[in-house]
Amino acid sequence: MIRPAEMVRLTVGVHTTVRETMISALHEAGVVELRAIADETELLPLLIPCRRSSAVPDLAEARSRIERAIEILRVHIPEKNPFLKLFARPEDERYRFPVSDAASALDEAASFSEITDVILTLHARDTASTERLARLDDEEEMLRLLIPFGIEPGRLGMGGLLEVRAGIISLGECADIEAHLREEIPVLAVPFLLCGVGDRLATVVTIMHPDAVAETDRVLRALAFREFVPETTEGTASAGIVRIQSERDRLRKEQNKIRASLEDIARRHLAPLEAMAEELSVMREREDASPLFGETGSLVVMQGWTKKRDLPRIQALCNHSAGGLTFCTTEPAAGDIPSAFDHPRWLAPYGFLTAMFGMPSYGKIDPTLFLAPVLVFTFGLMLGDAGYGLLLLLIAAFLLRGVGRTPGTAHDLAVVLCACGVAGTFFGLLMGSFFGNLPSLFDISMPFTIIEPLNDPLSLLILALVIGIAHLNLGLGIAAYEHLRLGEQKRMLYSEGTWFLLQPCATVLILSFFGWAAFPPLIFTLAWGGAIVAIAGILRSNGPLGFFSITGYLGDWLSYSRILALALATGGIAMMINILSVMIAGAGPVFVIAGVLFAVGGHAANLVLQCLGGFIHALRLQYVEFFGRFFDAGGRPFSPFAAQRKHTRPQEGSDGR
Repeated sequence: MIRPAEMVRLTVGVHTTVRETMISALHEAGVVELRAIADETELLPLLIPCRRSSAVPDLAEARSRIERAIEILRVHIPEKNPFLKLFARPEDERYRFPVSDAASALDEAASFSEITDVILTLHARDTASTERLARLDDEEEMLRLLIPFGIEPGRLGMGGLLEVRAGIISLGECADIEAHLREEIPVLAVPFLLCGVGDRLATVVTIMHPDAVAETDRVLRALAFREFVPETTEGTASAGIVRIQSERDRLRKEQNKIRASLEDIARRHLAPLEAMAEELSVMREREDASPLFGETGSLVVMQGWTKKRDLPRIQALCNHSAGGLTFCTTEPAAGDIPSAFDHPRWLAPYGFLTAMFGMPSYGKIDPTLFLAPVLVFTFGLMLGDAGYGLLLLLIAAFLLRGVGRTPGTAHDLAVVLCACGVAGTFFGLLMGSFFGNLPSLFDISMPFTIIEPLNDPLSLLILALVIGIAHLNLGLGIAAYEHLRLGEQKRMLYSEGTWFLLQPCATVLILSFFGWAAFPPLIFTLAWGGAIVAIAGILRSNGPLGFFSITGYLGDWLSYSRILALALATGGIAMMINILSVMIAGAGPVFVIAGVLFAVGGHAANLVLQCLGGFIHALRLQYVEFFGRFFDAGGRPFSPFAAQRKHTRPQEGSDGR
């Protein structure tokens, strides 16, 4: 529990006839991290690495097609409120497909081909309608710009003896276009302008002789002229707009029908499609693992890492899935050993907080056991309000019912927040705070009150500093134990022993200097001598920078005063909210509701602010002040060969149980 799980190197051999069953069982169990046989130099003369499965491309194609259909359907399902989604109970429906290998998975995926084709076809029609509507909008804009000129769209372009150009140009060039045309072709081209107002684009219609087409086009291009090329070729621009509006209405009705069909399909088929895509993903991952194995004759061999405590389960899995046509051997851990947590159930949710900082190196201390109680304890002191603590506990409980219902980081965070809510409630009672001073407004005295931060901040500061020195020395003690375990007595003496000597000596000298306590001369002299020896040891170990080690240690200790700061902030802001709410409500009967709403909104904001601040600062005391004393975060996380299932269930007995 205080070190990562003990790992062993596992070698599994299985007869080719039961290879798929065995690999499936290992995949579903998720207890082995596979290693490539090609990396095992001692086995290469005996084994040939297995070839990549030929089914992988087909699995990838089938999955891609289904996932494309899923993406389309998700767009047509009403999106749930993201806040309410956190607390909504997730659907427990899972699918089990009759799939045992890649071929059966592809056969099962083929049964979804018809509905997938329908989805893709409807989406293509919907996309085409959207593009056509965009084109109609452009067409209508062009026609509306032509109306003031009285030119029929069909006359644009070649017209016998004359050529007509219509389009838009930037407003800055509008006044100059006529001058440009007169300079280049004075009598063969005539522009008609509608320059507009403000920063709008200008509309230009140019009528030219066919001999002036090339020069006119050159001038217009130089002025960033964008030509109109309308689809309407018959009738007036106004008549074309009427036809466009009619076609737009038809397309929109068609789109509404298409989208209604996709929405109906989504309600009936989205969940099975998601399950099928997941099954294909699991199968592809299983087939992708083939090159990691080795074979010789009728024997397939795989190697990897596993936790020693999982060996009985793996042995039972091998016997169950392979029917005796297998063997499992183990070797002591050596080389690039992965690191995995070995936590009991109550401690496991806190593991992700340690992993956020870094995985402990294999064989070194796992600090999660120390992190969990201190984090909860310090957070409770920082929050220090029973009302806020109860609300946090209630929110965390709803998270466990909703997004935290399934295993994962969300579940672990919800469990941690539950513990923090209990701690906040407990210390809030001891600090006499329930939404600040709310009880006192109704002449109610809080029971169990021991210390009130706003009335007696010095006592809480002393408590915070006591917690800090104890926490720092716990870190030093762990580091000292590790050095002694590894036979590094001299390093322990200079790294931790000097601090253990300096602290009591400095305490005696400081208390004597300020007159807070009196000590016999012998004790005072020994304190001076011990302090000099400890400082000399620190300077010898760290050189001139040892001075900054001393000031840094003092800074780390004083950093625990943030416990007082956040406790004062929680109570002070809550009291301010209560005072202002009473003032608002006291302005008159009409303002009572406003005062209540202000109180509710203010306390909600303060809850979020103080919970976020308390959690971050409590975690910071772990990461910066505590972990820095001993924690080696250089471990490589254990990455088991495991099927990730959210919408599906494996075949009965496929995990060997």
